[in-house]
This record gives sequence, structure tokens and C-alpha cells, in this order.
Amino acid sequence: MLNATIRTARYFTSPVLAIRWAAEFLDDKITTPLHRKHLNYYSTRKISLADGIAKAMNVDIQMVEQTLNSLPDFLTSDNPESGLTIKWSSSIELASITYAVVKLLKPDVVVETGVGAGFSSWTILHAMNENNRGQLFSIDLPTPNTELLPMVGYLVPKKLQDRWDLRTGPSQRLLPKILEENPNIDIFQHDSRHSYSNQIREYVTAWPHITSNGILISDDINNDALHDACRQWKKEPMIIEQRKHSPIGLVSQR
Repeated sequence: MLNATIRTARYFTSPVLAIRWAAEFLDDKITTPLHRKHLNYYSTRKISLADGIAKAMNVDIQMVEQTLNSLPDFLTSDNPESGLTIKWSSSIELASITYAVVKLLKPDVVVETGVGAGFSSWTILHAMNENNRGQLFSIDLPTPNTELLPMVGYLVPKKLQDRWDLRTGPSQRLLPKILEENPNIDIFQHDSRHSYSNQIREYVTAWPHITSNGILISDDINNDALHDACRQWKKEPMIIEQRKHSPIGLVSQR
């Protein structure tokens, strides 16, 4: 507890970061709870992991199951260095979805927000390496919790980093810049701050750039952001339960 307090106090030595973090804290704790009127919309639509991927990608479920049965060792191992035991890392469900989608879609460009230790980035880059195709753009905004890590994305093996463009800073500034550089992306994955304002902003910013066969993946569907975005797009999301409290959402451009 004392160490956490010290880390937070050090963070506030930067006025810009302190103001941003304080605003985001208020957004998380005060504004977002006002946007939880449609949680039943998600709970009544939950389907299995394999079925959700198959329906989102419009592929045979046997193809999905075969891919999920061939997950890399670090997604199935009990080795604590795999990243599965690190706080704030992706769940095994999100990592499995990401791996299967990348393997089956064979994307040229993937954009993700939220890196942390880099478990999800590692998963994406591993699948891209197996495909021998693709580039990953990742955005991460340092927080006091980042002080717990050796460095952002430290789990990603060096041999996979030639396909990786990691940028640190707020997604509201960096995401439009990356999309300007890459007008067409195949997958957008949200796993950054899960407030209503941040999620809806990232969704609607990335959506017009996702290719016709592409997919939006979002962790922690805990407010109305995905519901409101899908109504705007006239799309039906696939909702997949995970061991964390909030489910995962997949939205296809098809």
C-alpha cells in the first residue's frame, strides 16, 4: 500500500499527467456509471468463445476450434512468465480470441490500445509471425501502475518486435495519427481505459478505417459504449463471456 502511494505521488510531479489522470479517475468513477443502462443487452447475448469468433468472421466453427486447439505454449502454459498471472494483462479468453482472429483473418494491419506488460501484443505478433504477414501498432498511456513493470510491453520477445510499432501517450492523440498513416486496418482491439467516454471515442474513431472483412475487438464491456456504437452502425455484436466480470465484444464490418 505504501509503495502504491509513493508511485502515485511521483506521478503527480508532472502537472500535465496529474491533471489527465485525475480527469480520467473522475470519468471512471462518476461519469461511466451513468452509462450502464443497457447491460442486459450484453448479458442476454452471450455465446461461447468459438461460436462468437465463427459468427463474427463468418467461418466454419470447426476452423475456429482447430485454431483454438493449436494455441501457442505461452497461452496454455502454467509458466508464470507467460503473462497470464500478471495483473492488468489480457485474460486467456481475450488472448485466445485475438490469436484465432489474427490466424484466420491474416491481417496486414492491426491497431491495439492498451499494452501493459505486453501479453496481448505478444499474442498478436506471434500469430503474425506464423502468418508471415502483418504489422501491429500499439498505444499505451503510462499510469502509476506502469511503475510495477520493467517497461511497457516487456513480455514481447525481441525476435517478434520487427513487426511492432509501440507508441506511448493518450489514444485520443495517437489513434487518429496512426489511422491517418494507415487509413485501412483489419483489426482494432480496445483494451485501454474502460470508461464510457474512452471506449466510445476509440470505437467510433477506428470503425471507419476497418476493412470490409475486418473486426473490432473490445475487452471489458462494462458500460453502454458498445451498445451505443453498434446502434449507430446498425450492427449486432458478438458477446463472449470471460473469467473476468465484464465480457468481450466482437463487431464485424461484414
